[in-house]
Amino acid sequence: MRRAIVTLGLPRTGATSFQEVLTRLRPNLGEVGLCAPKLAPPVLHASADVSQHRLARLATILAETDADTVIVACEDFSVQRPDPGGPARVAALFGRFGFAMEVALVATPQAERLACAYAQRTQILAEARTFRGFVRREGFSDRYDPLALLDPWRRAAGERIRIVPVRDRRSPAPLLVRLVAELGLTERLDPLLAPGDLLERVNRRSGPFAVEASRRLHALGLHRRAAGQRRRLGHLLDNLAWARGLDAETFRGEAREAVAAVEAYHGEANERLAALAWGRNWDAVVARGPGLPPNELAGRTLPPESEAEVEGLVADVMAHAGHRAPPRWLRRVDAIVEDGIERLTDLIGRPTWRVR
Repeated sequence: MRRAIVTLGLPRTGATSFQEVLTRLRPNLGEVGLCAPKLAPPVLHASADVSQHRLARLATILAETDADTVIVACEDFSVQRPDPGGPARVAALFGRFGFAMEVALVATPQAERLACAYAQRTQILAEARTFRGFVRREGFSDRYDPLALLDPWRRAAGERIRIVPVRDRRSPAPLLVRLVAELGLTERLDPLLAPGDLLERVNRRSGPFAVEASRRLHALGLHRRAAGQRRRLGHLLDNLAWARGLDAETFRGEAREAVAAVEAYHGEANERLAALAWGRNWDAVVARGPGLPPNELAGRTLPPESEAEVEGLVADVMAHAGHRAPPRWLRRVDAIVEDGIERLTDLIGRPTWRVR
């Protein structure tokens, strides 16, 4: 059978960079027997089912392509809501056109997963907690259990899995180089790649000033006023910080003890994944990032010049959005209601936020 590779992209694990490379190469992929279909829908009516549109588009492409290998991202089939039956439906669709599905996952330590998820939440103005508060509340969720994400896809793919650590003790090669090699695509893609393609990184993580400004904007209720444009405002905030010479380093939160507790909690799942993928212990394969000190601004008294920079970012984004903060008492009530809704939706397994 032909191959259908589904990449299970976690935030900041190179999945978007890989898709960007494939998108640029798309006009020439057919020459080497590959297909990276464009499934993103045009502007649809609000009531339209995006997932169904993408699956229908995929079926059309599979029926027409001569490629022996198709590569798609997990996000192409959903809007990141949990869908227990989704992997089986996707595998069945591939099978109908003679493709056997396999899945690829980049394995990341929970400490990095949490930092990425927190920074991504702040990029959509969706977080008011400190990093420590976020870790204590969210870190024990199965969002950070690699097997919880992989298992339904692994079963649907008949155990055909490819797992690559974000940093590998066994190889100094860049992540995308190792991912392409693990997928067996190096010989095919090499003739098409320009120098530096597999070194590309997109989706730069926010820095400490943008994160702190985002927390304050959330507390001022901007996320409610700007529900349809939060990501755009988050990118504006990042760009303002970078333009002012701030945030040369990405955000690193202060929560050492909380992160250690979370990693201990998920340790058994990490070891099962490592045994499944590599037949070795997790720490024998997965290398940690450089142990740089935290640079989080929340929870401490800032120097006057830093405080002025943060407040300047807040004021500029508020002015751009035309937002005036509601009274303090109303903001407090809104925060209590939002927290209650989030706890309830987590309890019933339908979380209000989508960052895995």
